Amino acid sequence: MDHNFFQILLTVLIVMDPFGIIPAFLAITGSYDAKTRNQIIMKSVLIAGLVMGIFLLGGKFILDFFGIKPGAFYISGGILFFLIAFEMIYSKPKTNRAPPPGEKESSGAFVALFPLAIPMIAGPGLLTVIMTYVSGGNNWLSSVVQLFLALLIGLACMYLVLRLSALILRALGTMGIFVMEKIMGLILAGFSVQLIYNGLVSLGIISL
Repeated sequence: MDHNFFQILLTVLIVMDPFGIIPAFLAITGSYDAKTRNQIIMKSVLIAGLVMGIFLLGGKFILDFFGIKPGAFYISGGILFFLIAFEMIYSKPKTNRAPPPGEKESSGAFVALFPLAIPMIAGPGLLTVIMTYVSGGNNWLSSVVQLFLALLIGLACMYLVLRLSALILRALGTMGIFVMEKIMGLILAGFSVQLIYNGLVSLGIISL
């Protein structure tokens, strides 16, 4: 299964959902000053990038170790993506809590790790994207390079969106972000069904 870079990039951006986490991000970091909030953004992006890198380089070997065939992972990934798409389409506007007393500290390091880096940026859906693509390409190195570039662009977009989150929320409004998330959910739903179909073909359950 050869992958198109723009397909990979679009999948990464949709699952990462930078715009969709803006309301939650602002709720979580609302009690911090601008300088600390920017430090939190940088830390969360770096931590998420590290987690993604581990799965990017080790994903195929993990699947091989457990004897999981690429087709099986396509199907499981497609099901997970469909559930994410379903939630994106039918969910209410995202909100989140501020850290409870005693959880907040001046550097925001804990918030950067959880819930921003994990699971809001490097969540199960995005890690599944990585595992799916690195396991399915005919050329492992090519898949890793394409995914690396796509993830790098995705993290850069996430960083910029979070830095400009207050301005974006004022410009689009919660409802504007809400509608945008619905559109991305519809695209992801179609991709998830295609991924399940590719898995069934790969396992020989159905023929082209």
